[in-house]
Amino acid sequence: MASSKAQRGAAKSGAAPAEAYVADIDPNLECLDGANAYIIRLSLPGFKKEDFKVQVDSGGRLTVRGERPAGYVRFHKAFQLPPTANPDGVAGRFDGAVLSLTVPKQTATGKDMVVARLAEAKEWCAAAEGAATATTWAEALGGKGQLVAAAVAGLALGAFLAHRLLNVTNS
Repeated sequence: MASSKAQRGAAKSGAAPAEAYVADIDPNLECLDGANAYIIRLSLPGFKKEDFKVQVDSGGRLTVRGERPAGYVRFHKAFQLPPTANPDGVAGRFDGAVLSLTVPKQTATGKDMVVARLAEAKEWCAAAEGAATATTWAEALGGKGQLVAAAVAGLALGAFLAHRLLNVTNS
């Protein structure tokens, strides 16, 4: 359920006393990280499509704001998109109660993906710094981090074995 906080608004001349108040709400929010896109869902019951506006600035900040004249209800949400997001491809759909925003992920090279994942892991570790549980860098990277760790271990093992085989055959 959305929380609200009534604030004294500027009353129009001749307006009824109930119209002199504006309620700021904090809509329920759900963020999903899909394989090819990020999905952001905002619960906006009672709003119409023309009651809100979605913007993305050049720095990758996504802003959703809206105002419902009936009942004087308004909201404002802003998100910093991850570095792997493609802010130019944001698409939205409103079904009368839920606004769904789809932010596609950029197609990245292997190096770009590793750099982005390491940046996400660094942010995650900084946020979890106060936590009592210790974690490895592979766990911090998530499911793909363990795949990267296995690939690095396999590469190291292959290099070690190749070195040993070359030393044995040259002796």
